[in-house]
Amino acid sequence: MSTATGYYQAGDSWLHRRNPMTKLLGVALALIATFILPPLVLPVIALIVVAIAWSTGLGRQIIRALRIPALLLASIVVVNALFFPGATDRLVSLGPLSITREGLSFGLISAGRVLVSFLVLVTFLFTTLADDLLESLVSRGASHRIAFVVLSAVQMVPRMQERAGSILDAQQARGLVVSGSVRQRARALVPLIGPVLLGSLIDVRERTFALEARGFGARPGRSAYRIVADPPADRWLRLAILLGIVAVVALALSGVLTGRAH
Repeated sequence: MSTATGYYQAGDSWLHRRNPMTKLLGVALALIATFILPPLVLPVIALIVVAIAWSTGLGRQIIRALRIPALLLASIVVVNALFFPGATDRLVSLGPLSITREGLSFGLISAGRVLVSFLVLVTFLFTTLADDLLESLVSRGASHRIAFVVLSAVQMVPRMQERAGSILDAQQARGLVVSGSVRQRARALVPLIGPVLLGSLIDVRERTFALEARGFGARPGRSAYRIVADPPADRWLRLAILLGIVAVVALALSGVLTGRAH
């Protein structure tokens, strides 16, 4: 992984070849369905996303990436199961604490939504080159400043990881012990955090000067250095996705899936 490509995994699958705006609309459809439809659809959406990722050859990478939100997902379930306000239906008593049915249900639903959102976004990042996303946004009239913010957000974590790795290697070459007990590893973070933060601030300053020197704020006559393919199939697919978003919102408002139809 490099700062130029971010989390992008090079490939030639059908999803890699889709226009970034098509995939961005697909992400919007999946996230809207995840948060406004009943929880029963969460396993279906998750299976669809995993199947799509597997069809692109990135299934194993997606599964490995699940270790990132694992602690967050577990904490959501545990905290809600034990401390959900107003819960009365106790399932298991653990001394002064109790696991409640309401808290466990809410925790599982919340964790499921976070998990599905993570799968959708990681699949998007793995199959979408940040530069193509930037050019697609600008070519459709989006502010180049907003597009640059999106690009910077995508590349921020890879940049910090690469910088932290370089600093860690330099510190190890100078005799810093970064392995061993938890206490030793925690102590190794102290000389690492400072250079990472200072390096990030210097990087922001240098990028600002570079953008100004290249006329980033110039208004007329802007030209793109790369052209992102947008075949007719993608245009029809975007139309279908838009219709899907309308259908999902209509289903949620009508209450058909929850049995609250009027």
